[in-house]
Amino acid sequence: MNQDFLGALVSPSLNGYSQTGSAPQGGLPAMPAPPTGRYTPQDIVRMVDQHEQDMRPLRDRMESDYSLYRLDKHQLKNVVSGTPLRNYAVYTSSDPRSFANKVISWLTQADLLIRVRHTNDKSHPTSVDNLKEYLAIGLLRAADERLVEILLPKLQAALAFHVTIRGGVVGGRCLMAKRPDGSTFVDITPFDPMNTHFGVGYNGLEWVCYKLRKTYQQIQNEYGVSLRGSPPTRDGTTDVEREWVDIYDFYDRQINTIITASEEVLKPPTPHGASRVPCYLVLVGNTPPIQPMRTVEASRDLGESVYEGSRGTYEANNDIMSVILELVARARRQGVKVRSRDGKLTLPEGQDPYVEGTQLSLAEGEDVEPLGMLEMAKETGVFLELVSGELQRATLPHAAYGQLPFQLSGYAINSLKQGIETVLTPRLEALEAIYLQIVNLLYDQYASGAFSPMELSGVSKGRKYFSQTITPDQLQGSCNYSVKAVSQLPQDEMTKWTIANMARQGPNPLFADNWIRENTLEIQDSEDAASQVMEQASENALPEARIYSLMKAAEEQNRPDLAAFYYQTLLQMLGAKMGVLPPGTPNALPGASPAGPASPGAAPQVMPQAARGTPPSPATSNNGPARVAPGTPRPGR
Repeated sequence: MNQDFLGALVSPSLNGYSQTGSAPQGGLPAMPAPPTGRYTPQDIVRMVDQHEQDMRPLRDRMESDYSLYRLDKHQLKNVVSGTPLRNYAVYTSSDPRSFANKVISWLTQADLLIRVRHTNDKSHPTSVDNLKEYLAIGLLRAADERLVEILLPKLQAALAFHVTIRGGVVGGRCLMAKRPDGSTFVDITPFDPMNTHFGVGYNGLEWVCYKLRKTYQQIQNEYGVSLRGSPPTRDGTTDVEREWVDIYDFYDRQINTIITASEEVLKPPTPHGASRVPCYLVLVGNTPPIQPMRTVEASRDLGESVYEGSRGTYEANNDIMSVILELVARARRQGVKVRSRDGKLTLPEGQDPYVEGTQLSLAEGEDVEPLGMLEMAKETGVFLELVSGELQRATLPHAAYGQLPFQLSGYAINSLKQGIETVLTPRLEALEAIYLQIVNLLYDQYASGAFSPMELSGVSKGRKYFSQTITPDQLQGSCNYSVKAVSQLPQDEMTKWTIANMARQGPNPLFADNWIRENTLEIQDSEDAASQVMEQASENALPEARIYSLMKAAEEQNRPDLAAFYYQTLLQMLGAKMGVLPPGTPNALPGASPAGPASPGAAPQVMPQAARGTPPSPATSNNGPARVAPGTPRPGR
């Protein structure tokens, strides 16, 4: 067995921007002498073919699982000899595809929270970490747009399919590259795990190769190379449309090269521009590589797919259902017994005794009668129920598909969620690890300064749209990425809210509000939720803020009349707080025209002092102001 596998573990190639090898794929300036790489074409073919041979059991398992997903027709076999049985009704359950599609849907719809945690040492402003988050979100969105343009599924959807159906080691290419005009674009291309080969050393990945097939015509169109030994047609010309050639798309720590199985170079060794192998690889599940004693079959268990515990159960279920289908078919058209004196009587061809109006001419002593119905064994129903129970425990319970004959309690929903998480959690962890590798690869390449700044857009963690140009200089000193995948599973909402309310009650709450939001309520962005709560509280904390919010709402609803009232009141409150106007003044600032039309009433010159907002004069009598010395107590005090 290959030591690469024992030591650690064991592309459609889209090189439109560097198909002829004339431009560096990663976008770095051309080097004086392009490196030839550590491996020759002979080394590449030998390493990849050896790895493919070592992984043969794993590849066979992947093909078998994909056959389950495709719903290939079930095959009945003799229980003793194992030979195929023919001329019997065959039932093929659709549950393998429904089950896998459900898991793929959950993974595709999972929310990916890409965060850069802030440090407490204040070594750099938090805006730097926010820009680094925007960079990852924008680059991933640009990569998805490119995949859609070349008629491939989005990155998360493709990865969800591979970690669910294929399993094994899921990977792909992750590069920043330049177009001929110098503009930068993102190339994230998932590889089929069944055709992904690699070698691992003490410092991580040493090389990755994606093996695929292309026709002679495709090779000539993409790389401008005419291969040796093209197969001739009957008239002596080359049939370049139907013959396939194995292609090796190879990456190591410095270069990328593309060769054929016959060691012909389609793309010479070209620097890819990354500081390490520009590929991401993640082992699905928690099964480590096992070194076998007497067989190489251990690779079959590496990175199990979603069918890990249900392969044999599906086969037994299809056998039982096929027997039931056969008996149902025989009830519609039973076998017949033809009786005659010499035993040689047969029904004439085309005469079916079960067709209405059929007439049979029989001599004396001849008869045609049905053979009778076959019955299933009494234990069939019990056995089928046991098989169905094992399928639910190995896959998903029926309630996960919406089959709810009655309302579920909170306890039942939590139990259902635990059963789902058993299947879903290994795939979510694989997604998190893949995206963490991708964002780190993209950041390292972008921060190198070898690429022109990109105008990126997307939706940030606060559900806010952004569009801005981010330069590498703005990202200096930022913290590290963290990725969290949050799935949307059935849960008891009322129980969650009750527990959250109890956890923060009392003078000494059990937990902080952010902890409750993240762990109990499972809010995707607790910081943004806390910010929204504080924003809402700020609207009611001050009377002026409340009046301003009401005025703004009235203006947005096209009610300028109401907005004018609130505007006049807001000016009065602000003027009184700043000491420009005394409290209770109904007018706006002195000398300023009111916001609305002048209200009817007496002129200010003839209004009482209290109505004008000025302090009253000293104690008076009917004869005018009292003549008293300063500081004299008021009469009657």
